[in-house]
Amino acid sequence: MLLTQLEYFLALAREQHFGRAAAASFVSPSTLSEAVRKLEAELGVPLVHRGRSFEGLTGEGELVLVWARRIVADHRALSDEIAVARERLATRARFGVIPSGIAAVSRIVTRLSDANPLVSCSIASGLTSEEIVARLRSYELDAGIIHPSAADGPDLHTVPLASVRAVVVCGADAFDADVDEVTGEMLARAPLCLLSPGMRARQVFDQEMHAHGLDLAPRVETDSVEALLALVSEGSWTAVVPESSLGGRLDPGLRVLPLVDPEVRTPLALVRIADDPAPPLSTAIDAVSRPA
Repeated sequence: MLLTQLEYFLALAREQHFGRAAAASFVSPSTLSEAVRKLEAELGVPLVHRGRSFEGLTGEGELVLVWARRIVADHRALSDEIAVARERLATRARFGVIPSGIAAVSRIVTRLSDANPLVSCSIASGLTSEEIVARLRSYELDAGIIHPSAADGPDLHTVPLASVRAVVVCGADAFDADVDEVTGEMLARAPLCLLSPGMRARQVFDQEMHAHGLDLAPRVETDSVEALLALVSEGSWTAVVPESSLGGRLDPGLRVLPLVDPEVRTPLALVRIADDPAPPLSTAIDAVSRPA
């Protein structure tokens, strides 16, 4: 059994398509298909349902998938251990982040890169906490920024992070010029657009509003902060977004106002798989995630 065979099999399971899996692995479809067939021959079971195209994994394939992810992850950790012994940690750190965690992951990635110049990073944004946890458990991510309530098992190691305040983004004429903060009751009278109900920042928002006797009904919902900001830029919409998600993307002429009565804050945590011993990359991420 070759490591490359497992890596090609993981790519196929992830992409659900021979051509896309081959492209992601930088090999031809025939090379990838032959590697998977050799893996099947060695294990003595079919791993893939084949018709005219990929039709899913067999039951045995699902079982092998779990072990393949772990074997590839362990091989990567071993390589990192050797690199650390040579004082040259050189690997790729894969982060997943919910919309509220953009600023937090930016700080962590910057600190990680400064402390480990040979480590590169990738960030998958716009995910839900549950999606991030699932990808951690399948070893598709190395760490994530999530709502801490989604860290639902002893297999997860969490580091608490600072909470993020929700703010109101609106056009210049949405509220009187002398208004310098927005209440929940004011939002109830505004043309409101919010994040989708399945996202934790929205759930926290709804809970706080409900606790203050307010059940707001947005006219537009989306899973993208970018879409909310575009709506506000194009029309007379009022949006509520995590303050940390704004960055420098705000169009001139828009206003950002504090949300009060109630104030809404989303707690955050960095989470990773609680491997013991922790791989070198996990140790490096932990070191830069603690409060300065």
